[in-house]
Amino acid sequence: MLISTPVTRISLDREEAKLARALARNCADEYAAADSPDFLAEVNVIAHELPVAPRLAVNRARLDDAKHAVLVTGNIVRDDLLDDTPAHWRDPQSEEAGLAGFTLMLWAALLGDAIGWTTQQEGRILTDVLPVAGHEQTTVSSSSRKELSWHTEDAFSPFRADYVGLYCLRNPDRTPTTLAAADPSALPGWAREALTEPRFLTLPDDAHDPDLARPEIGPVLTGPPDAAVLRIDRDCTSAVPGDEEARQALELIFGQLDAGLYDFALTPGDAIFVDNRNVVHGRRPFLARYDGRDRWLRRVNVAVDLRRTRPGRRSGDDRRIG
Repeated sequence: MLISTPVTRISLDREEAKLARALARNCADEYAAADSPDFLAEVNVIAHELPVAPRLAVNRARLDDAKHAVLVTGNIVRDDLLDDTPAHWRDPQSEEAGLAGFTLMLWAALLGDAIGWTTQQEGRILTDVLPVAGHEQTTVSSSSRKELSWHTEDAFSPFRADYVGLYCLRNPDRTPTTLAAADPSALPGWAREALTEPRFLTLPDDAHDPDLARPEIGPVLTGPPDAAVLRIDRDCTSAVPGDEEARQALELIFGQLDAGLYDFALTPGDAIFVDNRNVVHGRRPFLARYDGRDRWLRRVNVAVDLRRTRPGRRSGDDRRIG
Protein backbone atom coordinates (compact mmCIF):
# COMPACT_ATOMS: atom_id res chain seq x y z
CA MET A 1 0.00 0.00 0.00
CA LEU A 2 1.29 3.49 -0.92
CA ILE A 3 0.50 6.53 1.22
CA SER A 4 1.70 9.88 -0.18
CA THR A 5 2.69 12.53 2.40
CA PRO A 6 5.97 14.46 2.72
CA VAL A 7 7.26 11.04 3.85
CA THR A 8 5.92 8.57 1.29
CA ARG A 9 5.01 5.39 3.18
CA ILE A 10 5.06 2.07 1.35
CA SER A 11 3.70 -0.69 3.59
CA LEU A 12 4.64 -4.27 2.77
CA ASP A 13 2.05 -6.94 3.40
CA ARG A 14 3.19 -10.19 5.01
CA GLU A 15 3.75 -12.01 1.73
CA GLU A 16 5.74 -9.11 0.25
CA ALA A 17 7.88 -8.94 3.38
CA LYS A 18 8.58 -12.68 3.22
CA LEU A 19 9.58 -12.41 -0.44
CA ALA A 20 11.93 -9.51 0.29
CA ARG A 21 13.56 -11.43 3.14
CA ALA A 22 13.95 -14.54 1.00
CA LEU A 23 15.66 -12.49 -1.71
CA ALA A 24 18.01 -10.98 0.90
CA ARG A 25 18.82 -14.47 2.18
CA ASN A 26 19.60 -15.68 -1.33
CA CYS A 27 21.96 -12.73 -1.73
CA ALA A 28 23.62 -13.50 1.62
CA ASP A 29 24.18 -17.08 0.48
CA GLU A 30 25.80 -15.97 -2.79
CA TYR A 31 27.77 -12.84 -1.88
CA ALA A 32 30.41 -12.26 0.79
CA ALA A 33 28.83 -9.06 2.12
CA ALA A 34 26.15 -6.52 1.31
CA ASP A 35 28.81 -3.98 0.35
CA SER A 36 31.14 -6.35 -1.48
CA PRO A 37 32.20 -5.09 -4.94
CA ASP A 38 30.55 -7.98 -6.79
CA PHE A 39 27.21 -7.44 -5.05
CA LEU A 40 27.31 -3.68 -5.60
CA ALA A 41 27.90 -4.31 -9.30
CA GLU A 42 24.83 -6.55 -9.58
CA VAL A 43 22.33 -5.40 -6.94
CA ASN A 44 20.54 -2.96 -9.26
CA VAL A 45 19.48 -5.91 -11.40
CA ILE A 46 18.76 -8.27 -8.49
CA ALA A 47 16.53 -5.63 -6.85
CA HIS A 48 13.99 -6.11 -9.62
CA GLU A 49 13.19 -9.46 -8.03
CA LEU A 50 11.61 -7.58 -5.13
CA PRO A 51 7.79 -7.70 -5.09
CA VAL A 52 6.25 -5.75 -7.95
CA ALA A 53 3.74 -3.53 -6.12
CA PRO A 54 6.23 -1.94 -3.70
CA ARG A 55 8.76 -1.60 -6.53
CA LEU A 56 6.22 0.38 -8.53
CA ALA A 57 5.45 2.50 -5.47
CA VAL A 58 9.15 3.28 -4.92
CA ASN A 59 9.42 4.28 -8.55
CA ARG A 60 6.44 6.64 -8.30
CA ALA A 61 7.92 8.18 -5.16
CA ARG A 62 11.30 8.54 -6.87
CA LEU A 63 9.71 10.85 -9.44
CA ASP A 64 8.20 13.19 -6.82
CA ASP A 65 10.64 16.09 -6.53
CA ALA A 66 8.83 17.50 -3.48
CA LYS A 67 9.08 14.42 -1.23
CA HIS A 68 10.99 14.46 2.03
CA ALA A 69 11.66 10.73 2.24
CA VAL A 70 10.55 7.31 1.04
CA LEU A 71 9.70 4.79 3.76
CA VAL A 72 9.39 1.05 3.11
CA THR A 73 7.85 -0.40 6.25
CA GLY A 74 7.08 -3.98 7.23
CA ASN A 75 10.41 -5.63 6.46
CA ILE A 76 11.05 -8.59 8.72
CA VAL A 77 13.57 -8.27 11.56
CA ARG A 78 13.99 -11.32 13.80
CA ASP A 79 15.04 -9.81 17.12
CA ASP A 80 15.43 -13.32 18.57
CA LEU A 81 18.19 -13.95 15.98
CA LEU A 82 19.79 -10.55 16.30
CA ASP A 83 22.87 -10.22 18.49
CA ASP A 84 23.20 -7.46 21.04
CA THR A 85 23.56 -3.97 19.67
CA PRO A 86 27.34 -3.70 19.15
CA ALA A 87 29.40 -1.54 21.47
CA HIS A 88 31.13 -0.11 18.38
CA TRP A 89 30.56 -0.17 14.63
CA ARG A 90 33.82 -2.14 14.23
CA ASP A 91 32.42 -5.12 16.17
CA PRO A 92 31.46 -8.32 14.29
CA GLN A 93 27.75 -8.75 13.59
CA SER A 94 25.24 -11.57 13.41
CA GLU A 95 23.72 -13.18 10.34
CA GLU A 96 20.47 -11.32 11.06
CA ALA A 97 22.26 -7.96 10.89
CA GLY A 98 23.81 -9.12 7.62
CA LEU A 99 20.36 -9.90 6.21
CA ALA A 100 19.24 -6.42 7.20
CA GLY A 101 22.19 -5.00 5.28
CA PHE A 102 21.24 -6.92 2.15
CA THR A 103 17.60 -5.83 2.52
CA LEU A 104 18.59 -2.18 2.83
CA MET A 105 20.85 -2.42 -0.22
CA LEU A 106 18.12 -4.06 -2.30
CA TRP A 107 15.58 -1.29 -1.62
CA ALA A 108 18.29 1.35 -2.07
CA ALA A 109 19.15 -0.02 -5.50
CA LEU A 110 15.71 1.02 -6.77
CA LEU A 111 16.78 4.62 -6.21
CA GLY A 112 20.42 4.60 -7.32
CA ASP A 113 23.90 3.31 -6.50
CA ALA A 114 25.51 2.94 -3.09
CA ILE A 115 28.51 5.12 -2.29
CA GLY A 116 30.72 5.57 0.76
CA TRP A 117 33.64 7.58 2.07
CA THR A 118 37.28 6.71 2.65
CA THR A 119 37.09 9.24 5.50
CA GLN A 120 34.20 7.56 7.38
CA GLN A 121 33.97 4.25 9.28
CA GLU A 122 37.22 3.04 7.67
CA GLY A 123 35.82 3.24 4.16
CA ARG A 124 32.77 1.03 4.66
CA ILE A 125 29.92 1.43 2.15
CA LEU A 126 27.35 -0.08 4.52
CA THR A 127 27.73 1.64 7.89
CA ASP A 128 26.07 1.50 11.29
CA VAL A 129 24.41 4.12 13.48
CA LEU A 130 24.56 3.18 17.15
CA PRO A 131 25.61 4.82 20.42
CA VAL A 132 29.27 4.49 21.38
CA ALA A 133 30.41 4.96 24.96
CA GLY A 134 32.38 8.18 25.29
CA HIS A 135 30.63 9.78 22.30
CA GLU A 136 27.50 10.85 24.21
CA GLN A 137 28.07 14.60 23.77
CA THR A 138 29.71 14.60 20.34
CA THR A 139 28.23 15.98 17.11
CA VAL A 140 28.28 12.67 15.19
CA SER A 141 25.74 9.86 14.78
CA SER A 142 27.32 7.75 17.54
CA SER A 143 26.25 10.40 20.07
CA SER A 144 23.21 9.94 22.31
CA ARG A 145 22.67 12.51 25.09
CA LYS A 146 23.36 15.39 22.69
CA GLU A 147 20.88 16.12 19.93
CA LEU A 148 22.26 15.38 16.48
CA SER A 149 21.72 18.72 14.78
CA TRP A 150 19.92 18.84 11.46
CA HIS A 151 22.10 18.77 8.36
CA THR A 152 22.38 17.88 4.73
CA GLU A 153 24.41 14.68 4.79
CA ASP A 154 28.04 15.48 3.92
CA ALA A 155 27.08 19.01 2.91
CA PHE A 156 30.74 19.98 2.59
CA SER A 157 31.17 17.88 -0.55
CA PRO A 158 29.81 18.23 -4.12
CA PHE A 159 29.79 14.41 -4.20
CA ARG A 160 27.34 14.02 -1.31
CA ALA A 161 24.55 11.48 -1.61
CA ASP A 162 21.13 12.11 -3.11
CA TYR A 163 19.52 9.79 -0.54
CA VAL A 164 20.52 8.62 2.92
CA GLY A 165 19.13 5.14 3.59
CA LEU A 166 18.48 4.01 7.18
CA TYR A 167 17.28 0.53 8.18
CA CYS A 168 16.01 0.18 11.74
CA LEU A 169 17.00 -2.91 13.70
CA ARG A 170 16.24 -1.53 17.15
CA ASN A 171 14.74 1.66 18.55
CA PRO A 172 13.43 0.76 22.01
CA ASP A 173 12.66 4.33 23.09
CA ARG A 174 11.26 5.35 19.70
CA THR A 175 13.96 8.01 19.47
CA PRO A 176 12.90 10.23 16.56
CA THR A 177 14.82 11.01 13.45
CA THR A 178 14.16 14.68 12.65
CA LEU A 179 13.38 16.18 9.24
CA ALA A 180 12.85 19.70 7.91
CA ALA A 181 12.42 21.32 4.50
CA ALA A 182 13.17 24.89 3.46
CA ASP A 183 10.65 27.19 1.81
CA PRO A 184 12.69 29.71 -0.22
CA SER A 185 9.51 31.52 -1.32
CA ALA A 186 8.90 32.58 2.29
CA LEU A 187 12.29 34.30 2.56
CA PRO A 188 12.91 37.93 1.56
CA GLY A 189 14.14 38.32 -2.00
CA TRP A 190 17.57 39.60 -0.98
CA ALA A 191 18.05 36.57 1.28
CA ARG A 192 17.00 34.11 -1.44
CA GLU A 193 19.43 35.69 -3.84
CA ALA A 194 22.28 35.63 -1.33
CA LEU A 195 21.66 31.97 -0.53
CA THR A 196 22.01 31.02 -4.22
CA GLU A 197 25.47 32.58 -4.47
CA PRO A 198 28.85 31.05 -3.50
CA ARG A 199 29.11 32.94 -0.21
CA PHE A 200 29.02 30.07 2.30
CA LEU A 201 31.51 27.59 3.72
CA THR A 202 30.57 24.16 5.07
CA LEU A 203 33.22 22.22 6.97
CA PRO A 204 33.20 18.42 7.34
CA ASP A 205 31.78 17.16 10.62
CA ASP A 206 33.74 15.07 13.09
CA ALA A 207 32.65 11.81 11.44
CA HIS A 208 35.18 12.51 8.68
CA ASP A 209 38.95 12.65 8.81
CA PRO A 210 39.56 16.41 8.40
CA ASP A 211 42.90 15.78 6.65
CA LEU A 212 41.14 13.89 3.86
CA ALA A 213 37.85 15.79 3.51
CA ARG A 214 37.94 18.84 1.22
CA PRO A 215 35.43 21.61 2.01
CA GLU A 216 34.61 24.29 -0.55
CA ILE A 217 32.81 27.62 -0.73
CA GLY A 218 29.41 27.43 -2.42
CA PRO A 219 25.72 28.37 -2.29
CA VAL A 220 23.14 27.04 0.16
CA LEU A 221 20.37 26.85 -2.46
CA THR A 222 20.62 25.71 -6.08
CA GLY A 223 18.13 24.72 -8.75
CA PRO A 224 14.71 26.18 -9.65
CA PRO A 225 12.82 28.09 -6.95
CA ASP A 226 9.99 25.54 -6.81
CA ALA A 227 12.41 22.58 -6.51
CA ALA A 228 15.44 24.05 -4.79
CA VAL A 229 18.29 21.80 -3.69
CA LEU A 230 19.43 22.47 -0.13
CA ARG A 231 23.03 22.23 1.07
CA ILE A 232 23.42 23.23 4.72
CA ASP A 233 24.58 22.01 8.14
CA ARG A 234 23.36 23.60 11.40
CA ASP A 235 26.77 23.12 13.06
CA CYS A 236 29.16 23.38 10.13
CA THR A 237 27.83 25.97 7.64
CA SER A 238 28.78 29.64 7.97
CA ALA A 239 28.91 32.74 5.80
CA VAL A 240 32.25 33.68 4.30
CA PRO A 241 33.95 35.86 6.93
CA GLY A 242 33.10 39.54 6.54
CA ASP A 243 29.96 38.96 4.43
CA GLU A 244 27.29 40.40 6.72
CA GLU A 245 24.43 40.06 4.24
CA ALA A 246 25.21 36.37 3.72
CA ARG A 247 25.36 35.85 7.50
CA GLN A 248 21.92 37.42 7.92
CA ALA A 249 20.47 35.33 5.08
CA LEU A 250 21.90 32.21 6.67
CA GLU A 251 20.34 33.08 10.02
CA LEU A 252 16.95 33.42 8.32
CA ILE A 253 17.06 29.98 6.74
CA PHE A 254 18.47 28.52 9.97
CA GLY A 255 15.43 29.91 11.77
CA GLN A 256 13.06 28.57 9.14
CA LEU A 257 14.51 25.06 9.37
CA ASP A 258 14.57 25.16 13.18
CA ALA A 259 10.88 26.08 13.21
CA GLY A 260 9.93 23.43 10.65
CA LEU A 261 11.76 20.50 12.24
CA TYR A 262 9.49 17.51 12.87
CA ASP A 263 9.95 14.07 14.41
CA PHE A 264 9.77 10.71 12.66
CA ALA A 265 10.39 7.63 14.82
CA LEU A 266 11.59 4.49 13.03
CA THR A 267 10.55 1.02 14.15
CA PRO A 268 12.28 -2.33 13.43
CA GLY A 269 11.91 -3.26 9.77
CA ASP A 270 11.56 0.34 8.57
CA ALA A 271 13.81 1.29 5.65
CA ILE A 272 13.72 5.04 5.11
CA PHE A 273 15.44 6.93 2.30
CA VAL A 274 15.78 10.60 3.18
CA ASP A 275 15.98 12.83 0.11
CA ASN A 276 19.25 14.61 0.82
CA ARG A 277 18.49 17.24 -1.81
CA ASN A 278 15.15 18.35 -0.39
CA VAL A 279 15.44 18.07 3.39
CA VAL A 280 17.81 18.13 6.32
CA HIS A 281 17.74 15.42 8.96
CA GLY A 282 19.01 14.86 12.49
CA ARG A 283 18.10 12.94 15.65
CA ARG A 284 16.65 13.76 19.06
CA PRO A 285 18.76 12.99 22.16
CA PHE A 286 18.29 9.74 24.09
CA LEU A 287 19.80 7.90 27.04
CA ALA A 288 22.03 5.06 25.87
CA ARG A 289 22.10 2.15 28.31
CA TYR A 290 24.82 0.04 26.68
CA ASP A 291 22.89 -3.07 27.64
CA GLY A 292 22.77 -4.68 24.20
CA ARG A 293 19.32 -3.26 23.44
CA ASP A 294 20.20 0.26 22.32
CA ARG A 295 19.06 1.96 19.11
CA TRP A 296 20.71 0.44 16.04
CA LEU A 297 20.33 1.46 12.40
CA ARG A 298 22.16 0.30 9.30
CA ARG A 299 22.98 3.12 6.85
CA VAL A 300 23.89 3.61 3.21
CA ASN A 301 24.40 6.67 0.99
CA VAL A 302 22.82 6.53 -2.47
CA ALA A 303 23.74 8.47 -5.61
CA VAL A 304 21.11 8.79 -8.33
CA ASP A 305 23.85 9.42 -10.90
CA LEU A 306 26.97 7.46 -9.95
CA ARG A 307 28.98 9.14 -12.71
CA ARG A 308 28.44 12.51 -10.98
CA THR A 309 30.59 11.29 -8.09
CA ARG A 310 33.41 9.97 -10.30
CA PRO A 311 35.73 13.01 -9.81
CA GLY A 312 35.67 12.25 -6.10
CA ARG A 313 36.47 8.54 -6.45
CA ARG A 314 39.88 7.01 -7.08
CA SER A 315 38.68 4.70 -9.84
CA GLY A 316 35.55 3.77 -11.70
CA ASP A 317 35.04 0.58 -9.68
CA ASP A 318 35.73 2.15 -6.27
CA ARG A 319 32.48 3.36 -4.66
CA ARG A 320 34.30 5.37 -1.98
CA ILE A 321 34.77 9.12 -2.15
CA GLY A 322 38.00 10.60 -0.90
